[in-house]
Amino acid sequence: MPSVVSIDRFQKVTDFFGTDRGIQETGTGSGVILSANGVIVTNNHVVTDERTGEVVDQVKVRLSDKRSFTAKVLGTDPRSDLAVIKIEAPNLQPVEMGDSGNLAVGEWVLAIGNPLGFDNTVSAGVVSSLKRDLPVGRSGLVNAIQTDAAINPGNSGGALTDANGRLVGINSAIASSTGQSVGIGFAIPVDRVKQVVNDIVKFGFAKYGGLGVSYYPPEVLTYPRNREIIARQTGANANDVPSTGVLIKEVSGAASKADIKPMDILLSIDGTDLEDSFTLNKLLTPKKPGDKVQVKVWSAGKVRTTSITLEEIHGV
Repeated sequence: MPSVVSIDRFQKVTDFFGTDRGIQETGTGSGVILSANGVIVTNNHVVTDERTGEVVDQVKVRLSDKRSFTAKVLGTDPRSDLAVIKIEAPNLQPVEMGDSGNLAVGEWVLAIGNPLGFDNTVSAGVVSSLKRDLPVGRSGLVNAIQTDAAINPGNSGGALTDANGRLVGINSAIASSTGQSVGIGFAIPVDRVKQVVNDIVKFGFAKYGGLGVSYYPPEVLTYPRNREIIARQTGANANDVPSTGVLIKEVSGAASKADIKPMDILLSIDGTDLEDSFTLNKLLTPKKPGDKVQVKVWSAGKVRTTSITLEEIHGV
């Protein structure tokens, strides 16, 4: 499929003794050509360093006709695990766009990419499930398409198409104890891909509606000792401190205007209980700046519900 490309990433490498070994290839992935002017979508983790989250030193694209080009990274979005890159090349063939909203469980799909270095590999399967949520990566994968089409290392960023070759998703993750395909793969729905790509091309980043909060790890509230510390700092009774929710670390923007403070605990949004920060991300990912949400919050021993107008945040 000429619309699916190989992506090679290059980074500065040092050896065990700290000696500079120059720029070397450190990984491969796949991508999908979206427009004739060279816009390509891939996964965020294909073009960024997993330790720092920074874009790698160099990204190269290899086309199905063996041409190779250095790509410019237009923007990345860790929250959706998507990135947009661009090459300057003639005679590119964009993929035909499909509609992930019309997918049905049991429908035939094709996973196309470059698994384990084998260029333009196609595997067939069916849609196993829809709207899967997985706590993987930095922010989790929300509303993913699950498929039993074989997805292996190197497939990341490649195409999931319907039986007619129309793009319905971008392959992103697998569930496996071995690191290889066991028939449980996940793709980002193309309807979500379109939104993120349009934002990145236009603004250089993906726009989200956010509360303007940072928070502690979810397990903090599970320990009685930590709840005692929260009680002392807020003047509340230790028995009144919730054991689940999202414990606020820092506040700015929308949440600050709603008088939410550090050491407050978010309990629910729009009636859905917040078991952890992944649930928070899941609920806010579809939101845009200006949307309103009803937030139930514990603050110094008291519980209240307040309306918050979400403000623009970039990615995570």
